[in-house]
Amino acid sequence: MKSKIVNLLRSTFVLFINFFENRELKIPQILSLGIVLALFGYAFRYFTFSVSVLDWDEITYFIMGKGILLGKIPYVDLWDIKPIGIYLIHAISLLVLPYHTEVLRWTSFLHLLGLAMVVSSFVKNQSWIQRLFCGTLVLYFFSRLSSGLSANSEIYFLFYEWLGISFFFRKNSISISFFLLGIAFLIKYIIFFDVVFLGLYALWKRSESTSFLRICLEMSTFVIPIGTSILIYYFLGHSQEFFDALLTVSSKHQTNETIGFPFGTLISLFWPLFFLGFVTLLSDRKFTSYKIVLVALTLTALLGASYTGYYFQHYFLALVPPLAILATPARKVSWQLSIFALFLVLYSWNSVSNRWKKDLSHIPDHSRIIAENIQKLGGGTVFVASGVHATYIFLNQLSPTEYVQPVNYIDPLFSKNFDVDVKKVFREIKGVDFIQWCHQTQLEKADQDLTLNQDFVHPLQILVKENYPKKETPLAGCDIYYK
Repeated sequence: MKSKIVNLLRSTFVLFINFFENRELKIPQILSLGIVLALFGYAFRYFTFSVSVLDWDEITYFIMGKGILLGKIPYVDLWDIKPIGIYLIHAISLLVLPYHTEVLRWTSFLHLLGLAMVVSSFVKNQSWIQRLFCGTLVLYFFSRLSSGLSANSEIYFLFYEWLGISFFFRKNSISISFFLLGIAFLIKYIIFFDVVFLGLYALWKRSESTSFLRICLEMSTFVIPIGTSILIYYFLGHSQEFFDALLTVSSKHQTNETIGFPFGTLISLFWPLFFLGFVTLLSDRKFTSYKIVLVALTLTALLGASYTGYYFQHYFLALVPPLAILATPARKVSWQLSIFALFLVLYSWNSVSNRWKKDLSHIPDHSRIIAENIQKLGGGTVFVASGVHATYIFLNQLSPTEYVQPVNYIDPLFSKNFDVDVKKVFREIKGVDFIQWCHQTQLEKADQDLTLNQDFVHPLQILVKENYPKKETPLAGCDIYYK
């Protein structure tokens, strides 16, 4: 048994090395590249590891992942509309790691490091310093944005997507490529446009000896991950809930106001990548099919990030990998340019990181403080009626109601679009020991705030008034109500 494990580890190591190795870089250079990128990546993100919450969604993914391990069925026992893949990622990590917010930082960091390594492998037949530059660009631009510092689904799906794309350009690897793309799709649906483009490209580039049918069969591995999920829900008897969450509800949840496309924001965020990419393309003067594909993937990523009408900043992180590859100067342009650009990136990071450290130092760790107050009062189950729901994690529990994220029942738009059953919420929270309310409007006056879902607020006010005395916390705008 021991020899089999050793052989498996050896085979995995060889596969890993062969994946990144080319005639320019050998094993020592690849390992050193990974180490240096890991050091850069950690330097870009270390100050976030002790921060409990950088984004609401990351907490929802984590709680859903823990729920899976405890036998809860996503979309049935615990509810949110995100694809099941992101919940499974955290469920797998929680098999061996503790139910703690710091685990979010480590799993996202490792996936981002993997993404940087994969993207750097696209810099074909280039020197070590140019691969380092490409990987550093990925790490930098993910860490430059607040949504990139958090454990957003982009970090996870982009790793599997670009791993799949890298196999796409390898001989006889279409099946592996589209299977990995299927995993990425199961984490974030916006890669649909990338997959369509790659499928059409594969059909167009097929050799005369390869039949149309064979290429289609090889690409059919894409449906294995999502098909497996559908089959599991079918045999559990919950296929309707699966499709309601992922298709019907998602189609309802559209913005009800016109929002202009954020050209200015995109330019301010990514102008160094656009500029370097433009300079590199001009200096190389060789617009190969490979570069055309990268430009096309930039455009499909832009389409995927914007087609919903919700221009969330983290959607546009999908632009970083192809732009980082295009922005890496070709060897004949001179490796000194890569070193100079790398120096500018690291120099600019000093001001960016100082701003983040200053901002984060002024944000109270709401959930941790509330959890500590609850534990001082003897502990018990909590219901997060408003505010950050990481309180559940610190108290080592799941949400007592199936609607994990508070915005689903407190926001009138979300509650309407998702047909939230408020009566069911109150049945599920019956008997909880504590109720958390963190909002700029006090709960006692919440019936006067029309931005809140009054169908939820009114019965909550009655419940609290009759059963839960108020306990103020050291946090302004945060109160605990307890029996």
